[in-house]
Amino acid sequence: MIRPTHAAIDREALRGNIRLIRSRIPAGTRVMGVVKANCYGHSAAICIPEMIAEGIDIFGVATIEEAEALRALGVSANIAVLPPPLEGQYRRYIDADAEAVISNLRMAEALAAVAESAGRRLPVHLHLDTGMGRNGVPPEEALDLLARVAGLPSLELVGFASHLATSDEPGDAFALRQIEIFDTTLRSVLGAGYTFRDIHLANSGGTLNFPASHYNLVRPGLALYGYHPTAALQADSGLRPVLSLRTTIGNITSMPAGRPVSYSRRYYTSSPSLIATLPIGYADGLMRALTNRIEALIGGRRYPVVGTICMDEVMVNLGTDADVYVGQEVLLIGESAGMRIDAWEMALLAGTIPYEICTNISARVPRRAL
Repeated sequence: MIRPTHAAIDREALRGNIRLIRSRIPAGTRVMGVVKANCYGHSAAICIPEMIAEGIDIFGVATIEEAEALRALGVSANIAVLPPPLEGQYRRYIDADAEAVISNLRMAEALAAVAESAGRRLPVHLHLDTGMGRNGVPPEEALDLLARVAGLPSLELVGFASHLATSDEPGDAFALRQIEIFDTTLRSVLGAGYTFRDIHLANSGGTLNFPASHYNLVRPGLALYGYHPTAALQADSGLRPVLSLRTTIGNITSMPAGRPVSYSRRYYTSSPSLIATLPIGYADGLMRALTNRIEALIGGRRYPVVGTICMDEVMVNLGTDADVYVGQEVLLIGESAGMRIDAWEMALLAGTIPYEICTNISARVPRRAL
């Protein structure tokens, strides 16, 4: 028997999330599926075919290695590497037929040189810094850079983009200011005669919270996998979490009151208790910082996860529920008999965001399609 700990990937939930996203954007607006970090920890091998079947127009990744991995999976659609190209990797954009997002002339000239030597024309997106302060050309320099890039015949300008820093909160003033800067610069650029296949600003937060940021392409990431980037809006979003984290009970021990459980004795039984041991731990991505904070779903009921989370195991206090048994399924993330624990719940307990909870699930946890 194989180790029972695994992440189950609900393909229909993924497809339903894509349909919901499309219902929130204007007809004809294209969708870039952001699939970086192995589809936010959900498995590109499982998710990508479903996205293609659901009509995702273009894919966004974080590294050229991720673009190469998509090509190895047989993806023929356009792939954009969203952060800027790194030194020494320019030729790989040609070999992977990947689109680059550029912020300055140095990047443009380096890409143009390798494209020219390969006898190819490389598609590029110009990234505008509207306030994220991470990458991008300043708005006042955009027209000059565009003119210089347009003068490089081995590059093809296909996109004009930026990134929202505070789109998680509906109506956020800084996000509205970023949209205003992007729109003003875009109008200036279009007025100068430039045209783009893709004009994109909206991440998941922009897609769901700021309709003015949609333009002709949106870039949802987290929302594809079932999470609204605003915790307070998750319940009413209509999005369905795609990943559930599952294991089974490996052992049950009867303990008297006053017994310590796990490393450092951070938990003591307050009454006679049945303690279940689960074969999952922080090496699987269950953050140690969640010690004595989270619960597990067993048979449609919530039970506290107790004691320090170990590398390979955690313990659950079953109280006196003797009907729970060794081998019974346990959900750390998921839904059972109408009860749900999702990555937002776990993230708030850890002081983080669901992005980290999902991507933190390690490679030793197999992903299995539902």
